[in-house]
Formats: sequence, C-alpha cells, structure tokens
Amino acid sequence: MNGYSKLFKLLKRAFLYSYIFIASAVYIYLTAIGFFGRHRSEFLFVAGLALLTILFLIVFFRRLLPIFYPSVKPAGTRNDFEFVLILINVLYFLIGSIDVSVLNLEPLLYLFVTFVLFFMSRKVGVFAICIILLQELLIYALSDSHSITKLMGHIIFIMMFGLLYYLLSFFERVRNRAILKSKINREVYEYREKIKDYRLIEAQSSDTIDRDTFLQATVLSIEEALRLEFEIVKQILNLHTIALFLFDESKKRLKLVYAISDTMDNLCDEKIERDAGLFGAVLKSNEPIIVNSDDKSIKGQVYYKRGMKIKSFIGSCVNEHIKDITLLRGIIVADRLEGSFDENLKNMFRMLSEFLGSYVQTQRLLHNISLEREQKAKFFEASRKFNDALTLDQVMVAAFNASQVVSPSISDIIITLSDNENGGRQRFAYIHTESEKVKRYEGSRIEENSPVVKLVLEHRLKFPTSNFKGDIATIYGDRFRLDGISSIKVFPLVTRGETMIGTFAVCTRDGGSIGEEETYMLETISGILAISIENGIVVKKINDLATTDGLTGLFNHRVFQEKLDEVIARANRSQVRFSLALTDIDFFKKINDTYGHPTGDKVLKGLSALLKKMARETDIVARYGGEEFAIIMEGTDEKGAYVFAERIRKEVENLVFDGQEKTFGITISMGISTFFLDSKEKKELIACADQALYYAKKNGRNQVWSYQKIKEKQA
Repeated sequence: MNGYSKLFKLLKRAFLYSYIFIASAVYIYLTAIGFFGRHRSEFLFVAGLALLTILFLIVFFRRLLPIFYPSVKPAGTRNDFEFVLILINVLYFLIGSIDVSVLNLEPLLYLFVTFVLFFMSRKVGVFAICIILLQELLIYALSDSHSITKLMGHIIFIMMFGLLYYLLSFFERVRNRAILKSKINREVYEYREKIKDYRLIEAQSSDTIDRDTFLQATVLSIEEALRLEFEIVKQILNLHTIALFLFDESKKRLKLVYAISDTMDNLCDEKIERDAGLFGAVLKSNEPIIVNSDDKSIKGQVYYKRGMKIKSFIGSCVNEHIKDITLLRGIIVADRLEGSFDENLKNMFRMLSEFLGSYVQTQRLLHNISLEREQKAKFFEASRKFNDALTLDQVMVAAFNASQVVSPSISDIIITLSDNENGGRQRFAYIHTESEKVKRYEGSRIEENSPVVKLVLEHRLKFPTSNFKGDIATIYGDRFRLDGISSIKVFPLVTRGETMIGTFAVCTRDGGSIGEEETYMLETISGILAISIENGIVVKKINDLATTDGLTGLFNHRVFQEKLDEVIARANRSQVRFSLALTDIDFFKKINDTYGHPTGDKVLKGLSALLKKMARETDIVARYGGEEFAIIMEGTDEKGAYVFAERIRKEVENLVFDGQEKTFGITISMGISTFFLDSKEKKELIACADQALYYAKKNGRNQVWSYQKIKEKQA
C-alpha cells in the first residue's frame, strides 16, 4: 500500500508540473491542422475555447497570487514559460478561428514578439520566438492553406520585430550612457570651475582623490556660508536678486559664482565683460555704488538674460587682502523691483564684500595648510619605504613603492647604474614595468649618445628639460624604445660624496602625467635612493666577503657546509638523490714552486671560472680549501655525476696558462659520492667523496672515480 501511495504522489507531481505543457502541445497541433477553424460552430470548438480559457486563468492568477498574498512564493521561470505558451495558444486559436476576410489578427503575432522581449527575460523571449517558428512550420507542413511564401513572410517579420527590439534597446542604452556621461562630465567641469573661481588651486594642478574630497568640502563650505549670508541679507532688505561674480583666469571677464534670486532662470550663465553695463561702474569705484530709479527700469542689467523692471541697484567690489597687497577678485550686486536703496546700505555692503573676500581667502589658506600637511605625510611615507631595505633588490622594490606613494599614476620605474667592469658605462640595473619588451632591457648597457647620458649624467640635470623637443620613447636610444609611455621624469642619482652613480626614471602610461609637486618630491626621493643604493652596495660587499672566497668568487667553505645541509633536507623530503664531487688540482704545489704563487692564483681563478661556466644553475660550486673544490649536483645520480665530472676533467685538459717563459696546462682528479646510495649522513657523504678523490690521485691522477665504482671494483 505504501508503494502505491508513493507512486500516486509521484504521478500527481508529474501531472501538476507538466499538464500546461502537454495541453499547449495539443493546442499547437490542433491549430496547426486547422481543427478549430473547421469546427467553429460545433461543441468541440466551444469545449476547446472553454479549456483554453481555464488554462489561461490558472496561469494568470498563479502570477497574481504573490501580489495579494505575500506568503505565497513568487512565480518562477517555469511559470513564465507556461504563461507565454498559453498566450501563443490563445493567439493562434483566435487567428485560426476568425475568418481572415472579416478580421486579420496575424499582425498580433509581431506585437506579441515585441511584448515578450520587452517584459520577459531574454531566455523566455527566445523560447517564445522558437515556439512561434515551430507553430508556423507545423502549419505549413500539416495545413493546405499555408504556402511557402506566406511561411517565409511570417518568419521574416517575426525575426525583424525581434531584431528591431534589440536594436532599439541597444541604441537606448547607448543614448542613456551618453546622457549620463555628459551629465557627469558637466558636473565635474562645474565643480572644477568653482575650485578655480575660489582660487583654491591653479588650473594646471593634478588632483588626487583625497585632495578632490577636501576641495569639494571646501567648495561646499564656501557655498553654505554664501547661502546663509545671502538669504539673511535678501530677507532683511527685501531683495529681488543678490549675486556674487568673480573674475575668470583672464581677469577680463566676470562669471556668476553664486546667487539667490526670485528669477534664477533669468540670470546670465555666460561670462560678462568687466566694463559692461553696471559692472563697469562698480569696478571703477572704490566704494559701493547705489543706483535708484523711480519711473524707468535701470539700464545696464548685464547679469540678466532679459531685462527686469529694476528700480534700485547696489554693487560693491570684492577684494582679498594679502599683507599690504589688495587683490580685486570680483563684485557683489543686489537689486529690488520696488523701493530704493539709501546711503546707509553702503556700509553693510562694504562689510559683506570684505567678509566674502576674507572668507574665501581663509578657506584657501586652510586648503594650502592641508595640502602642505598632505605632501609632508606623503613624503614621509615614501621615505619610510627605504627604512627596511638593506639589499640592492630590496632598495629597488622600495623605490617603486615610494614612487607609487608620491603619485599612483606612476606605472614604470627605470634605474640605471654605472657598470665599473665596462668602463663606467650605464646599464639597466632595475626595471619595473608592465611591458615585457621593456623588462627585457634589464642588464643591458645603454648607448653612449642617448639623451639621458648627455643631460642627466654629464650635466646632472633632471630630464626632460623645458627645451627638449625629441621623442621621449627614445631617450635611452633607438635600441631601447619605451613604447606606450605618456610622460617620463629622469633624475640623477648622486651619493653623499657627490658621486654620480646612475639615474632614476619614473614613467606614466594611459595619458597620465606627473605634476610639479610630485616632481619636487621625486627629486628629493632620488637623493634618498642614491644613498640607499650606496648602502646596498656596501651590504652586498660585506655579504660577499662573508659568503664567497675572495680569490675565486666561489662560495667559501662555511657556505658550502650550509648549502649541503639545505640540499640534504630537500633530498630527505623529496627522496631524490644528489651527488657531491670533490676535485683537486694535480701537482699544484709544483706549479707554485715552479712558476710562483701569483701564477698559482691565476690557475685557481681559471679553474673556478671553468667550473662556474660548466655548472648548471641548480649546481653549487664552492672552494673547499687550498686547491680543492666542491660541486653539489642536486637531482643527479651517480651515473649522471660521473658523466658530468668526466666532461669537466676533459675541459680542464684544454686550459692553458702563461708561465714565466712558457705556457703550461693542468689536470685535476675528482671523487664522487651519492646521497642515499653511499650514505645518508653529511660527514660520511663528504668522507666517501674524499676517499674517491684519494683513490683517483693514488691511481695515477687526472681521473674521475665514484665511491660506488670503487666498491664494485674491490668487490
């Protein structure tokens, strides 16, 4: 019984899920064969219409229920498909039932396509078009009344209406984005114009986000102060308009900055010549002026688009006092439609204009203080990047981080240093860039005739100078083009001892630029960078003395022991063998006795250079002591180590050294031991290699023996 209950529930669920789709499929078939058109007045037609109406009401009210009953779960995508299917069935039922000669309902199909695409999701819209196309194909295949011409006409119109909707939607989105972008650009332009009007920054300055925020707050503070003062004065004096006009950058025209008026739309939003109308009279007078007219409207109303019936006017200059200097910034004007101004108002307007001038000046001083504090904080943060930088690599990374603090628009930095091994020529010591091509320049030497060498290195000038008219992409020469950069600044690197060691360049991309403030800070940072590089070179020399052999430049014995410990730890983790080779110059004492110790040193250097040249990047070559050398070959088994050692031995036979009166060659003996195979302990591993080396020397020298081969031979 329990099994039948589950089966019943399963069948019930399947029916409720699919009955709309099944019924729709039946209606699609019946309309395709013209069933309802042939039985218009019969019972089957009425029954089909009634059932279709019931299905429509079920789907329709299922969509309405969540609106009236919030507890009901909203209809999902499946209900959208059902709703569209029923609507298509209703459309084709009506088209098939009504005589075309009486009423042609086929255009409803095209409107329906637009409706579905507009109100439904794209997925449902595509589904609806596919069902309509399927219906049209079935009608063509199963009905005699549908010709291929009619079918193609329907398909073309359906696709055209669908495509038309997407085209209109696309152009509407483009239009809205253009309108929004234009509106944003206009608001940004007006905001920046107000900043310049209040003389908070110069027009050329580049602003960071933090500075923009502060400037915006300053503008709002000034406008709030103006609003309060203007509203009070307007109410007390029963004014029609009170407005502040400030000079533009040319100092020849005035522009409206802030106003309160009963006819705001009539105020002139264009710049006004300083000598025009009433403005010229105000600017020529050191005192506020009053113009009253009992009968006619006052002439010279240049601040209105259309003349107003102004009966009284008052205007005063707005000045800014900096120490003993008085700077004319603009004018403040007010007018009435009724009543006249008396002479006592001149003092009020004089005080108002002085307040406005001093308030704007105070806000600008506050901004300058904040800007100076911001610059100091930025410079301190940039300088601090070098505090923890000890090695040269750390200093180079710190240079980029410091540059980013000064100006986030900096994308690339290029540091060149003198290459003492190549006659002092400059080489690219460090490059941070997003360009793989430019990054490949790192390590290369710069051409002697490049503008950077001429100007920065020879004359210790920052680059580019004001009279430079060349291509900034080729400042390091045509071979080292800096493609894609928008601007560049190059600074000389001069140490505490006034020694010129290289250059420091910062670049921007994507139209970015570096302002004067940033240039000044970067110039100072270049001095810190030069000292940090000098310190890094000293640290490198100290590290080299502690870790390398002074004569050969190879790792010394202490570092060899440390590296061997590291390699053993890695081998134990990975269970991969490695080999150790010890080598000794045959009859080295005889070379020293015959040719002298300086020649012996040359032999040691020559052999060291050969070992370094032949070793892989993963191999570790060290001077073990005296004329003995060690090679750690990570990931190499006994056979591989033997082949490599034999190759070295044969190459050594080709070395030629200058003696006192003749040239001579050398030979070496080598002993090899392999981790895991010969020993799992460091001391035993070294001892095995040493025994193999002793065996090679004992058996005639100029040989390579592995500990394993010795054991095999003895066995």
